Amino acid sequence: MKKTTFLLSDEDYKSIQRYFLENFALVLNGDITDQKLSRLELLCREENVKTPLDLLNTDFGTDVSTGLSKLISIFTINHTDFFREQLHFDFFISDILPNLSLNNGPFKENDIRIWSAASSTGEEAYSILMAMIDYFGDDYWSLNAGVLATDIDKEALSKGIAGLFKNSKIKKLSNNQISKYFSRLNDREYLIQEKLRNEVLFRWLNLNSSYFPMRNNFHVIFCRNVLQYFPISSRGKIVQKLSDCLFNNGYLFLGISETYIMEQHDLIRVGPAIYKKMK
Repeated sequence: MKKTTFLLSDEDYKSIQRYFLENFALVLNGDITDQKLSRLELLCREENVKTPLDLLNTDFGTDVSTGLSKLISIFTINHTDFFREQLHFDFFISDILPNLSLNNGPFKENDIRIWSAASSTGEEAYSILMAMIDYFGDDYWSLNAGVLATDIDKEALSKGIAGLFKNSKIKKLSNNQISKYFSRLNDREYLIQEKLRNEVLFRWLNLNSSYFPMRNNFHVIFCRNVLQYFPISSRGKIVQKLSDCLFNNGYLFLGISETYIMEQHDLIRVGPAIYKKMK
């Protein structure tokens, strides 16, 4: 790759850091790499602006402009895998799904609401969906279920919607899972089957918003490995908003390394980074 001549001054980078902190509560650390500079140069050309600062605005409401969305994508981290933290999915299958069965447990309803709150490119949301289909079998398709997947990075969301994954992304899946849920496109790529793609609703969401525009609560929320990128002062507020979106007896999954005092949010620990709402 040809080394870019594009420059971003320390002052401009600090302005971008301040903007991300104030509007998205995201802490940007680390130096600006040549790869990021190349992407910034390309973005400025595409958007016909002189500097990335020209893309910053605060009038985005529940959405952001294309230019700002691409800027977010450059500075955010999208590292995820299918069935990441297998112990979480083991708990989901053994302890939660039995209570979400049609005529079993405290909910006793046909509606299963699950939210992947930092979905990135969709691996987590599709893993949740595969776990439900494996558990319920053909009965799954009679449920009003599916997964809501949100993220601040529109480019990541677009990849999740497309459902196209490289070999390296699915290498941890069993041959049965691959044949059951994917179609092989070529030697390097696999496509999530259309009926699964239709079961995941991808939407843009800023976790630092003053409120979450959900009409109904959720039985389970996954918000893993993202709070660590927020300042400590914002984490409790986000956890409280997540708790407010849970039904009583609902569950919240955080990243294994993300531990907090949760009683103030009506959440009790029931497993490693697994919390149950008890109000």
